[in-house]
Amino acid sequence: MSVKKIAVLLKEGFEEVEAIVPIDVLRRLGMDVVIAGDSGGVPGAHGVMIDTDLLLEDVDVATLSCVLLPGGMPGATNLRDDPAVIELVKAVHFAGGIVAAICAAPIAFAAAGIMGGKRCTGYPMPLVKESLADADYTGAPSEIDGNIVTGKGPGAAFDFALAVATALGAESQTRTLYENMFVKCV
Repeated sequence: MSVKKIAVLLKEGFEEVEAIVPIDVLRRLGMDVVIAGDSGGVPGAHGVMIDTDLLLEDVDVATLSCVLLPGGMPGATNLRDDPAVIELVKAVHFAGGIVAAICAAPIAFAAAGIMGGKRCTGYPMPLVKESLADADYTGAPSEIDGNIVTGKGPGAAFDFALAVATALGAESQTRTLYENMFVKCV
């Protein structure tokens, strides 16, 4: 497996668990995970500050295998409302890369116009369900439909990370990692 480069996009108010678990799992798998945001540090929804590796505008789409959006509020709406995030999601998606979002963050994918008819999941709140009205919302812990990966919420962070790794071709390595970490997933 060649080294995959993943950009995790953080906006103020992101859900910390939904960012940290995938970052940790994907880095343990040897993937090149960069954290991008508007500044050197981004505050999460519960006051945890995460340092970024680069600014959002410095993300090089041509080098990415995946872009990952954690949810949380107002993090998900901040992602959805940023034209640069929407353009980055579209660029990675239409280049055939993996686009992954968990919790409320799939609303950014809906804003990018890539969810029509796609099987997905997300946090079961009206904002998410209404945004995904033209998609096939399942409510499962995680879903993969083509190059789109979605997760339900904080408690599904490990399932979501497994789905992202699977979409990137590392399912067996992730299952072995999870056995050693005592993580159970569906």
